[in-house]
Amino acid sequence: MKTPLILLLFFLTAPAFAGDTHPFAEWIPEGWKLIAHTSGDLNRDGLEDVALVAERTDPAKYRQNRESPGASVLNLNPRRLIILFGTPGGFRKIFGRDDLLPSEHDEEVPCLADRLDGGGVSIKRGNLVIELHTWLSCGSYGVTHETFTFRPEGARFRLIGYDRSEFSRSSGEQSDFSINYLTERKKITTELNAFSDSKPNVSWEKLSLQRRFYLDDMSLDCDPTDPGNRNNWCR
Repeated sequence: MKTPLILLLFFLTAPAFAGDTHPFAEWIPEGWKLIAHTSGDLNRDGLEDVALVAERTDPAKYRQNRESPGASVLNLNPRRLIILFGTPGGFRKIFGRDDLLPSEHDEEVPCLADRLDGGGVSIKRGNLVIELHTWLSCGSYGVTHETFTFRPEGARFRLIGYDRSEFSRSSGEQSDFSINYLTERKKITTELNAFSDSKPNVSWEKLSLQRRFYLDDMSLDCDPTDPGNRNNWCR
């Protein structure tokens, strides 16, 4: 007997912390739940800063998946990235955005796994790091892992690094590239194979960037390997 959808939605929308008693409850609005958090010193002032990932709990944003492989119920609720700077008197909100991180599922690609699984949001060496992992249970053997590294500049977060790895689960073929936006150099590594010994081919490109990219005005949902991308951070 199948679990009734209304009962399933009750469990899916339940708060991540019972009674919302976690220490960041005041930063999570009603109708949302905290699903992840990380801490570290982002602005190098000796105080702990925090990055939160919240998810809306709107039952209307759940869809039954009847026609495609993948999850039986698709969670299309938006996620919010919240960044708090620590002060002697407590935390202060410095950043919040709802249209940046992907939802758990994608209605157009139902067999796409949660892109924050195998990645997510972290604070490393004073930088904010967002990792997106693309893995499909049907239709493709390709796996992509992307890492965006941001450095605080005042109240904004500047993109200083982007790393991308593409891997085939069928052939083992892999290629990587890494962009340093501070030095404006791109490293490309090809002829890799995860299933056998290989001799990597490494090349470098010098970029000519026309502007800087910041977390508040860029999209993570674009293909930097597409030469047609001219009006976003990929160019």
